[in-house]
Amino acid sequence: MKRSYKQNCALALASDMLCERWTLLIFRELLIKACRFKDFNDALPGMGTNLLSTRLKELEQAGLIEKQHSNDKRSAYQLTATGLTVEPLVLQLISWGHSHLSGHDEFNHQPHWDLLAMKALFNEQKFKTTFKPGQHYTLQFAGTALVGWVQASHEGISIGLGHCLEHNSIPASYTVDMSVQEFQDYMQENTIADDDLQKFARCFGTP
Repeated sequence: MKRSYKQNCALALASDMLCERWTLLIFRELLIKACRFKDFNDALPGMGTNLLSTRLKELEQAGLIEKQHSNDKRSAYQLTATGLTVEPLVLQLISWGHSHLSGHDEFNHQPHWDLLAMKALFNEQKFKTTFKPGQHYTLQFAGTALVGWVQASHEGISIGLGHCLEHNSIPASYTVDMSVQEFQDYMQENTIADDDLQKFARCFGTP
């Protein structure tokens, strides 16, 4: 039976739904891409398949996630419009964790998580004071560990896996043959010749 604080308080009710073990990590994956059951298994080592099935069913019943094709049992899951309203909470937690916590070297890490971290650490005001209205900046990561992109404008920031041209008609402003973590190390250790890339990197809470 699902645990509950049994309190008529918005915080307690939200905690009942979102703070069960693994639930926020399911949201993390779905904020990056739609996921099949196998995708969750690969991204959440240590979570049993029975528990995963239970969590997905609870979130589906709550109207937070849905299958892309309702008649296909193997369909990928995606966030509903209501589920997407959880994104600011997840991004705030990532930002807080980045500022106050640190993991251990032996902990599991997957490169695509860093795309969502970039979204969480994006400083929209700094971007607006650095780049002109109507200007987009798209950074394409094309390393062996990660192929994904981050695109920012005065309207906000978006992320995705794969090549940016597969998702929109705006080509990459700059392409790096590395992961997000490798790029952060590169920014710390080297002088970047491209002026706009330097400016773009400063719009995040990472080097």
